[in-house]
Amino acid sequence: MWESLREFWRDAAPYQRFLYWLAVAFLISAALHGVVFLLGDRAWEGPISWRKPLLFSFSFAAVSASVAWVMTFLPKRPWPGWAMAVIFAVASVGETALIAMQAWRGTASHFNDRTPFDESVFIAMGFLIVGVAVVIVVLATWSFVSLRAPTSLAWAIKLGLGLVVAGLAIGGIILGEGLRQRETGPVSSPVVFGDAGVMNVPHALAIHALQVLPVLGWLLLFSRWDQRRRTRLVVCAAAGYALMIGASVAQAAAGRAPLDPTIGHALPLMAGATLVAGAYLVALRGLTRRRVEGYGGDAISTGNSAEGTRT
Repeated sequence: MWESLREFWRDAAPYQRFLYWLAVAFLISAALHGVVFLLGDRAWEGPISWRKPLLFSFSFAAVSASVAWVMTFLPKRPWPGWAMAVIFAVASVGETALIAMQAWRGTASHFNDRTPFDESVFIAMGFLIVGVAVVIVVLATWSFVSLRAPTSLAWAIKLGLGLVVAGLAIGGIILGEGLRQRETGPVSSPVVFGDAGVMNVPHALAIHALQVLPVLGWLLLFSRWDQRRRTRLVVCAAAGYALMIGASVAQAAAGRAPLDPTIGHALPLMAGATLVAGAYLVALRGLTRRRVEGYGGDAISTGNSAEGTRT
């Protein structure tokens, strides 16, 4: 496994390494704002907190590294690669920087129209997040057309990207509800649907599907399970993860707090979590008995090699 990770770095194109280092920068930002939160006296919740720059930094770190890794299995195209990397970097860094600036100023970053400057900041954030969304949609489209990886891993990446696109749509729902609430008064942070619904929960779940599913797909490549079983496990995990997201969306739309689900929401949430956890447990069990023929490292690390499988 360690050799596989090292090979990913060695075979990475310059634009991929750029995104990996960008992820490191975001992790540093997350750590900085985490320390400030621990040493300060601001609440975790609320429009003026260190939660937003911390979580946005951490999320963009994960997404940046994932985008770079997915590009391993796509044709090496310097111009498209650099275009996507630069657009993502400008948009994600700009978004996080504006959120952090507002936090350091002691004012809300989202849905803030108290002054012309604050409103301009929020509008700029909207344009920047569109840049991130465009890169994700392009990457998903490119992956469905040209991805080269073992079948199980390919499906893990494609389904993960599909759920991320769904997460972007959920983000649009949050934005629309926030704008509607702003017309009648201050907007809570996070935006509350109904009495206590928090759509940010399924939004976060969906956005991080690009880590949960591909990591599972990568682990399975080192297991003793054959390709068919690995693919079934990936599909089961993706179905469970989608079930969790759907149930969480329904719960938030019904105005229920994240820790106050009805039976109708709790059962699919638990069923989905069981499918995801079960797939990981089976994958880990398969690791205890290494496949005699090895893990097929060429197909894993070099998406453009002859050994790579186009799916």
